[in-house]
Amino acid sequence: MNVRSFPLLFLFVMAVTTAPKLAAAPTEPGVYRKWDGEIDEVAVKRAFRADDFQDIQVEPLDIANVTVPERAGESRSATIAALPSLKPAFMDGMQKNLRQRAQGSAPAGRALLIRVHITKADPGTRSPKFGDVKGNAAKLAVRGEVIDRATNLTLIEFKQERWFGVISIGKSSAELLKEAARLIGEDVARLINAY
Repeated sequence: MNVRSFPLLFLFVMAVTTAPKLAAAPTEPGVYRKWDGEIDEVAVKRAFRADDFQDIQVEPLDIANVTVPERAGESRSATIAALPSLKPAFMDGMQKNLRQRAQGSAPAGRALLIRVHITKADPGTRSPKFGDVKGNAAKLAVRGEVIDRATNLTLIEFKQERWFGVISIGKSSAELLKEAARLIGEDVARLINAY
């Protein structure tokens, strides 16, 4: 199995926003819709602390059961061929947004495993009908799990769909899907950062 690994980052973020956040996203066991106002669905199976894990490993993205519609100006086979290239974009979004932590605070060898199943890869259309600005957007939907690698216990399950390129000129569907994968990586980082 080809598993990519990188150190868990713990970035201290002090953001000034126009509207302060009233409450932190829920981290207790349960099922949450629009988690943190952004992630479609999060099912917390077990409470945990991200700081108890030394690194994160990401399995190759599972594309076995992905739905890819045929779209005007984009071939279904070209979209399917581009799916394996989405993992680097996903990892880039995730790694750049994970919080940094002090070295040596987690036991050696403990790792979180991220497993992502792509459920839909809609390339959008390069020739949308008048007034159909959403038709041009590439849409990527996933379901995934955050797993304690040592015990193989699922800690979190999540579902997320991202759109990218509602109005885009000069980008291929593969490029738009990569940007959607990068956004989902950012979402997964936000989810892990909450713990």
